[in-house]
Amino acid sequence: MTAATPVPWVGGLFIALGVGAALLAGSGDAHADTPDHGAQRAGNAAHATPRATGHRGPPASSTAVRFRTSPVRISAATGLPSTQSRTATTIADASPAPARAVARPTARRPPGARVAHPAPRPAIPVLPQAPDVIGVVTTWLDEVRDCLIGTNENLPRPADMAPTPYGDIGKWMLTPAGGVADWFSQGFPFTTLYQPINVVIVDPTSTTAEEAAAKLNAAMAAAGFPAQQIHASGYRGVIDGISYGQQPAGILQAFSDAHWLLTNDHGRVFGPAPAPDGSGYVWTASFSRERTGLVYIIPGHVYVSFNQARDSVRDALVGAGATDLGVVDLDNTLSGRSTTGDHDGYAVVIKLN
Repeated sequence: MTAATPVPWVGGLFIALGVGAALLAGSGDAHADTPDHGAQRAGNAAHATPRATGHRGPPASSTAVRFRTSPVRISAATGLPSTQSRTATTIADASPAPARAVARPTARRPPGARVAHPAPRPAIPVLPQAPDVIGVVTTWLDEVRDCLIGTNENLPRPADMAPTPYGDIGKWMLTPAGGVADWFSQGFPFTTLYQPINVVIVDPTSTTAEEAAAKLNAAMAAAGFPAQQIHASGYRGVIDGISYGQQPAGILQAFSDAHWLLTNDHGRVFGPAPAPDGSGYVWTASFSRERTGLVYIIPGHVYVSFNQARDSVRDALVGAGATDLGVVDLDNTLSGRSTTGDHDGYAVVIKLN
C-alpha cells in the first residue's frame, strides 16, 4: 500500500466525526432557544416587531449570543470535511437598532366640533324669610316717639366734664352700667329727666381715702343727712376722668333728711379724688327732692326739685360747721325734650372743717 492510496476506514472515520460535529452544533442551537438563556430571550425580543400596545424592545446596550451553522460538506478527493463547508460559530452583537416609540393614537376633533363641559350645578332655592316682627314694631315705636317728642342732638354723655379749680368735674350722675342717670317722672311726659351733679365737697385735711370717707359720713350725719334705706344705689360719678363709686356704700342706701315715705332731700356722694393742690380730697354729689306718689299708675318716688335739695344740703352742712365756698359753673343744664328740671347748671361748693 503506497502513501498515495487512501485507507478506506480513515475516510469513514472522518465522515463520522463530521456528522457528530454537525449534531453537536445543532444541539447548541437548540439549547440557545430554551427559556433559560436570558441572552437568547433578549435577541428574540430584539428581532420581534413591537406590538401596537406600545411595548418596547430591550435596551440598546444589551448583547445576545447568536450561533449560525451550515450543512457539512465532505471532500470527494480526501473524504474529509471541507474547511470551507462550515461556518464557524460566531458571537454577534445583538444590539438592536434604537426602537422608535410607538405614539398612542389620539383622537382628532373635527373643526367646529363642540367640546362637552360638566353640567352646571342646580341653583339652591332661596326660601322666603319670615318678617322681623320685633324689628318692625321697634322701628315703628321709635318713629312714633320721635314724632311726639322730637330728637335732641345735644344729649348728655357720660364723659362730659367741666374744668374747675377742684379738678375736671363730671357733669352727670351715672348708672351702675355707666350711662347717664335719668328719672322717670309723669311730671315730664314724653321727656327724659337727667340727674346732674349739683354739689362739690372739699376735704383739705384727710390724708387717706378711708379717712376721707369716715369724715364725710360723720359730717353728713351731723348735718341731718344720715344714710337711709329704700333708695336706689350703685351710682357713680367722674372726677378727672376716673369713675368713682358712691357713699353711702350700703345696699339701697342714700344720704337723706327724712324717711323714704315722706318728702325728703336725698343724694349720693362720689369720690374721693385727690385734690389738685395735693392736699386732701374732693367729692361730687347729686341731690334731689322727692315725694311719694304714683308714677302714672305705679306707686313710687316722684321728682320735685334739684335746686331745693342742693340748697338744703348746703345749709345743713354749713350749719354743722362746714364752710360755704360759693358755686361753680358746671354747664350741665338741659331744656326741652331732654331736661334737667329746675337745675340751673351750678354746683354749690362746701368745705369740711
